[in-house]
Amino acid sequence: MSSLVEKTSRKEYHDRWDAIAREETAKVEDEDKADADASKEALGTDKGPNCEAEALDLAAREKLKEAKQAVERRQAEERAMELVVGADAGPRTTIDAAALGDRRVVVVRGCRDARVTLAADLAPKLIKVFVSDCRDCALSLECGLVTSFVEVSRCERSTLFVRAKLHTVQCDLCVDCTIAWASPALFDAAAPEGPRVFSAACRALVVDAGGGRTSTAENLDDALPDSGVRADEQQFVTACVGGQLLTERVVAGGTSTRLVGATARDLEAEGAAAPAGDLAAAADRDKCAGNQAFGNREYAQAAVHYTMALESGGTAPAGRGAAVLYANRSACFLKLGDHAKALADADASVAADGAYCKAHFRKGLALHALKRYRDALPALAQAQKLEPKNKQIAEALKFAEMRLARG
Repeated sequence: MSSLVEKTSRKEYHDRWDAIAREETAKVEDEDKADADASKEALGTDKGPNCEAEALDLAAREKLKEAKQAVERRQAEERAMELVVGADAGPRTTIDAAALGDRRVVVVRGCRDARVTLAADLAPKLIKVFVSDCRDCALSLECGLVTSFVEVSRCERSTLFVRAKLHTVQCDLCVDCTIAWASPALFDAAAPEGPRVFSAACRALVVDAGGGRTSTAENLDDALPDSGVRADEQQFVTACVGGQLLTERVVAGGTSTRLVGATARDLEAEGAAAPAGDLAAAADRDKCAGNQAFGNREYAQAAVHYTMALESGGTAPAGRGAAVLYANRSACFLKLGDHAKALADADASVAADGAYCKAHFRKGLALHALKRYRDALPALAQAQKLEPKNKQIAEALKFAEMRLARG
């Protein structure tokens, strides 16, 4: 019993001292606050800034806060205007006027293995369409848009089917994607200012205008020789030129008759000079035409265009620019079976730029075609050294070694 009393008394003792300590701490804090308030009142700091600089700083902060709030309100309003079709969409999804409601923008984002249809009755109110991060999808645009503009980004193996009048498509960072018009008449209905497909950092982007008019835009490492600018930082435009679909590099932000997307051909037509650092307008045009012809398996015509590019401006291009053109023409001669000319152009490509992988690869292929397997090996080995992860080079090297071993 005495032990229990002793414990109870000890607890009460400590509790009383804890209460006293809390009361004293509260008193000290109250006194500190009173002193601080008195000091502010004496100095006048409780009524506003102490100087003009401080006042300006406070005003700037207030304006920044107001601007941030305005941006947040606008972003919230924009989100409220968006209808988002996301990863939870079914394999077949149709957006019509009833589904759109009061919203004005459709965002198709993160869909997989899906077909999304934008119905024709959206035409009076739908402003714009954004498609991003989709894979193995098809988007059927069956309505016109107020802006006549669709933006596609970061998609893989997906297709935009255009079934209504459309002037502009912006396609960025896409792989194995297609922009296809339902008919040649529908494509031509947007002339003369369209349709135009702008692209940047895309791989194997196919534009199909119908009627056999197609163009494959490949933004390759050699897209901008000697410019010091990476190819994936450049913009390309695909449009109908002279009845054919042509993909060209955008070399200027605008001209007197075109606000955006001027090509070397546009500048030449207006009598303007291409910006410093670009290839001569004619050479750039002929190279693009050569790439188009090669993509269409018109190898002889492609070789002619590459020759014109090499000879334009009175002097042959140098460095990487010459290496690319010679290597491209070498590829044409290989396809045409003229292996000696292919080797000569490959040697010229190596001489122009020994660090260009395709130059050595074309030389190796030409020597292999001439059955000079022992000579082909060092050329292919140099190409592999420059691009060690290139499977095509590895296979060519292995095949040449096998043919050499067979004698």
